[in-house]
Amino acid sequence: MALEKRVRSPNYPALSLPDALERVQMIYRNQHTHAAPREVVVKSMGYTGINGASATAISALHKYGLLERAGDEVKISDRAMRYLHPNDPDERPTAIREAALEPVLFQELAEKFPGRLPNEEVLRNYLIRNGFSPGAVSGVILAYRETMDLVDREGGGHEPAQSQAPSESHHVLSAQPINTSPPVIGGPILSQNQTNERSLGRHDFDDGSYVRIVTSGDLDTDEALMWVEILIATKRKELEMRTRKATIAAKERQNLGIEDE
Repeated sequence: MALEKRVRSPNYPALSLPDALERVQMIYRNQHTHAAPREVVVKSMGYTGINGASATAISALHKYGLLERAGDEVKISDRAMRYLHPNDPDERPTAIREAALEPVLFQELAEKFPGRLPNEEVLRNYLIRNGFSPGAVSGVILAYRETMDLVDREGGGHEPAQSQAPSESHHVLSAQPINTSPPVIGGPILSQNQTNERSLGRHDFDDGSYVRIVTSGDLDTDEALMWVEILIATKRKELEMRTRKATIAAKERQNLGIEDE
């Protein structure tokens, strides 16, 4: 009798690494390096208390190695401090790359797809064929893509960690231009030529083009999506009006016997 294939639980960070680093900055601004109860830490990130959303955020920061336990309390890790206040030009991109490859699933994907990321459909097919629930795959792909995009922007690349010796890893991180300036606490988490953007979704096409929805600042996701819907509806109305006007103008030219060039 054939056994049914077990559906794998996507044990991945529910936040992308850029979102996780933004929350680490908020914790550092409020708690510095001191250990604190989870209830205090989540309030440092803007949550009202321990709930589904805040517990998910805490879990994601642990998965990236940005938070660590101190008895019954938690505090930001040495890796987080190397990102926030690097002692040399290599520390920040190294910390980002280490955090990106800390989650087991992200390490697995980096091993399977080294170098340039494949399009979303390739990632989706791989995850589903390896037993992941189709309903969870979109969240996995979005978090992984935003995470690896940050690694690439910071000059670290995302080759699997075990494929290189430590000295080779250092060489790769030093070989490309990087942003050596430490981040401003409370300011943008990306490189200085980037805005503080957070991706809400992305769709990739086979030819390499893509559509991406981004927001900036402290907008709540639900509010941001509401405004996206309003914007799309407005743009559709504008398109309908332009099409209607073009049709009317074409009919008027036809009635006057004017041919289009």
